[in-house]
Amino acid sequence: MSRGPYSTEQMIALHAFFAEAAAAGEAALADLSGSETGVDVLEVRAGVLEEFGERGMRVGEDLVAAVMGRLEGGLPGSAGLALEPEEALAWARIGGEGDPIENFVALGGAVLEGLAQAISEVTRMRTLFQDGRLAEQTEPCLLAATHAPSDTRVLSARMRIETRGEAFSAVAHLLAEPKQIGRLLASLSAPVH
Repeated sequence: MSRGPYSTEQMIALHAFFAEAAAAGEAALADLSGSETGVDVLEVRAGVLEEFGERGMRVGEDLVAAVMGRLEGGLPGSAGLALEPEEALAWARIGGEGDPIENFVALGGAVLEGLAQAISEVTRMRTLFQDGRLAEQTEPCLLAATHAPSDTRVLSARMRIETRGEAFSAVAHLLAEPKQIGRLLASLSAPVH
């Protein structure tokens, strides 16, 4: 677990937070896929945007398919869920018979809405995931496209999504200002150093 500027205690709290977020998204994923779905958080990494190109957690080194959008409300920022393009297409096909892009955006949006729900619960301030859209770039370019300042904090979680006997590897990214992440950590009762 790479800690970046955070203590081990904070990283443990963030891992538990991402696990809660994954659990919050499982029911919506099950509804969309028509099958029981499990989401496990395997690893969490924290850092700053300006260092993401060198040290950031990525699902792949090349182009990825991602659902990107904004977090509005209690913890404003950006969020995304990235998968390898082949896995994204396979996951989208599990999402139903409709348009694969719409399915992928709906499935990824469900995971990110779970993240927003978890933020709302721990901070006691309503946070929503909005304007989810497909983006196909390298992960550093995805995050740079948010136009966030270089000192923006990036919290990333490697996830394993299992449904209908298949498993997909994904990485969720949460980007927010340092003071917003400090508020999140304070809400998780993890001391900010």
